[in-house]
Amino acid sequence: MASQPAQIAQIATTTPPTATTPIPPTAPASIAGTSATDPSTVATTVPDTTMSMEKMMEEIKTLELQMAELKEAKEKLTKLEVNYDKSKITVAEKTREIKALDNKVKSLEKELTLHKTPSEIKTTLWTKIGQSITDQWRSIQTIHE
Repeated sequence: MASQPAQIAQIATTTPPTATTPIPPTAPASIAGTSATDPSTVATTVPDTTMSMEKMMEEIKTLELQMAELKEAKEKLTKLEVNYDKSKITVAEKTREIKALDNKVKSLEKELTLHKTPSEIKTTLWTKIGQSITDQWRSIQTIHE
C-alpha cells in the first residue's frame, strides 16, 4: 500500500493525464489538489474516510458494551464478596457456638462421672432400698399386731 503513492507519482510525472490515458487500477478514485503532478496532492477517498468513521463508531459501541459488561461484573463481584464476608462471619459465630456447647457437654459429663464414683452410687442405691424395705417391714408389723 505504501508503494501506491510512489507509483501514482511516477505515472503522473511521466505522462500527463489526457482523455486517452487510462487511469491505473491502483490509483485512488479521487485526486484532490491544484496540480495532478504533485504527489502531495493525492488524498484519500471520501468513502474510505466514511468507512473508517463507521468502523470507529462500531468499535466505540463495542467498547461501550464491554465497559457496561465489566461494570456489571464488578457489581456482581462486590455483591458476592459481601455475601461471602457475611457467610464467613456466620460460620465463625456457629463455630463459637459449637465450641461453647462442646465445653458445656464436657463439663456436664465430668460432673456426672467424676463427682460420684460407681461405688458411691451403689451405696446410695442400697441405702435407699434398705430404707424402703425397713419402712415396709414396719408397716407389715403394725398391721400384724
